[in-house]
Amino acid sequence: MNRRPSFQKKALMVASAICAFALALPTTSAHAQRSVYDTTDDMRRIPIPKVDRSNDPVIALKGGTVLDGNGGKAITDGVVVTQGDRILSVGTAGNVTIPQGAQIIDATGLYIMPGLIDLHIHFTQQRGSDLAYYSNDAASSAIRGTVLAKDLVEAGITAARDVGTGGNVALRIKEAVDRGIIKGPRVFWSGGLLASTGGHGDEITSTATGRPKNSSGGKSVANGPWAWRVLVREQIKAGADWIKISAPAQKEEIEAAIDEAHSHGIGVAIDSWGHYTDTAIMAGVDTLEHPLDMSDKAVSLMKRHGTAFVPTIGAFHNLFTTGYETAHIVPGGFYHTFSRRFAIDHQDHLKQITKAYKAGVPVGVGTDIPFENEVRYPDAYFLELGYLKEAGMSNEDVLASATRVGANILKIGDKLGTLEAGKIADIIVLGDDPRVDLAHLRNLHYVIADGKIAFEKVAR
Repeated sequence: MNRRPSFQKKALMVASAICAFALALPTTSAHAQRSVYDTTDDMRRIPIPKVDRSNDPVIALKGGTVLDGNGGKAITDGVVVTQGDRILSVGTAGNVTIPQGAQIIDATGLYIMPGLIDLHIHFTQQRGSDLAYYSNDAASSAIRGTVLAKDLVEAGITAARDVGTGGNVALRIKEAVDRGIIKGPRVFWSGGLLASTGGHGDEITSTATGRPKNSSGGKSVANGPWAWRVLVREQIKAGADWIKISAPAQKEEIEAAIDEAHSHGIGVAIDSWGHYTDTAIMAGVDTLEHPLDMSDKAVSLMKRHGTAFVPTIGAFHNLFTTGYETAHIVPGGFYHTFSRRFAIDHQDHLKQITKAYKAGVPVGVGTDIPFENEVRYPDAYFLELGYLKEAGMSNEDVLASATRVGANILKIGDKLGTLEAGKIADIIVLGDDPRVDLAHLRNLHYVIADGKIAFEKVAR
């Protein structure tokens, strides 16, 4: 009789030995591994050494009404304690211990809530009415973008997604904010706009002006699915938190870009219209920017596939009603633009938001003001909130879109968007209740961004 163990028995014996050896080793679970490092506070989640905040300054906001952003009841006589760039504790005065030596901010009669999020900014597009008299390059746009960053954070906008810019200016603004060199919101950068040859972003004339421009012809323009994959890889290599794609494009190009980004854990936004939008939604795009020429089935597709909606109504309301005089764009529509041969209608845009909101599609807040930023920001953000309300959203849901929902859309809801222990200390303090009137968001008393006081109202 053959007494040698069978192949199956041998395999079982080996497996048992491996299991016994593994049990004798120190714990190596994913949780244990995570406990030895932190990650960067962006979508890239790059491991960094564990951060020690034990000696960082402590700030305590005391006595205010806390709207923590989770949708529950407000906390009256509330306390929010921060240490360094993190929230240490949130609760009622009787339940929260304020460490000795903390900087106390008396918030009695005030309202404390998470910082606001703008999901659609272009830092390099800010320009002045006198720009025609001066050269415009990466350095000048960086200077203007730095001014815009300060204006945003001092208005309570503590996080902004830059969705497609020239060069790496917005990335450097992000780094400068992170390093404390300049004041601004935390920036999430999506690199350059990915386009097919002659598509949106690579037209021979500037959008809606008819004025000739040099075709970009750079690394953000390519043709074919593999070429689009390479562009995505290059953007991620350069440090992109998100990828921004545009239409027109082939179905295979759109699918390839989304698949490639998702394989790296990076989200994708699209500037699109018509059947290109439907294609992108079905391919798994994460956010749809703008309500342009949407099909009758777009919203139901968004709901089915988990696509978020960033409508940017103000950008098109301005185009439709006033134009942008300093950019020589007359009001009325997308004139002189080959890639956008359709009319725009403000009421139709509002109807798309209403439909999406009622269907349960996540709706975020984005401005996308392309011109005259020096005079239109930060008002553009608060006007955008008004458009969402005009579309039928409640004040509470608009506030959620500006905070918790926006953070979830960014795929960073575990770190931003609500006031909870362990989350990033991005906080605004208001003089009046924003649930009663969204205009009260303009009555800022304090802005705390990344745990530091970025704005303090001066008593007069």
